[in-house]
Amino acid sequence: MILLSDKRIQEVKCIDNKERILSLRNKHEKILIDETRNQISSKSDLFCYARESVINKLIKATDYLPYGYKFLIKEAYRPLSRQKKSFEEAFEEYKKQYPMKNDNEIYDLTCQYVAPVKVAGHPTGGAIDITLLKDGIEVNMGTEFNDIPIEPENLTYLYSTYISNKVKENRKILISCMENVGFENYPTEWWHWSYGDCYFAFLNNRDAFYGPVAENEI
Repeated sequence: MILLSDKRIQEVKCIDNKERILSLRNKHEKILIDETRNQISSKSDLFCYARESVINKLIKATDYLPYGYKFLIKEAYRPLSRQKKSFEEAFEEYKKQYPMKNDNEIYDLTCQYVAPVKVAGHPTGGAIDITLLKDGIEVNMGTEFNDIPIEPENLTYLYSTYISNKVKENRKILISCMENVGFENYPTEWWHWSYGDCYFAFLNNRDAFYGPVAENEI
């Protein structure tokens, strides 16, 4: 499993193509936004904005949804300042949970849950946190969105071996939709998918084409 702490990802070259970052609101009847924001820390009004190609891919992904299903977007764009703070908060929390681990080990643990700023996908507009709705109700994906992975079960991992067969089937629906249009998953978070950022670029052996964008530049 490749984590964002991997130095190879931090060495990925990025040439931002300056593609627009737009709102995901009202783009498709099967793409809904969790406007409550009660599961994210970002206070930015741009939390449901993404790169134009990301939006177009997500619209295409609706073609693969079974009858009665829709997408629910939890978070897309995240300001750099919020990303940095989230990483620092998670790092300190892991230090408390695992006092016997050194800082390098804590860093790797933190990267399972929050991306370091240099390679974070959300500030680029290329990452989407997403789940499924069926008949208007959130589908059981095995954990709450944004849960922290806890050893040994690591239930947030996309392919955790501890989840039920029903949850596996539910995740397969999301996997099929997202992979069929070219998104890549971050394997410790079933809900996190990206396109064009450093992680995507590394997995596809190419340069990244979405770099971080300041909130006031959108």
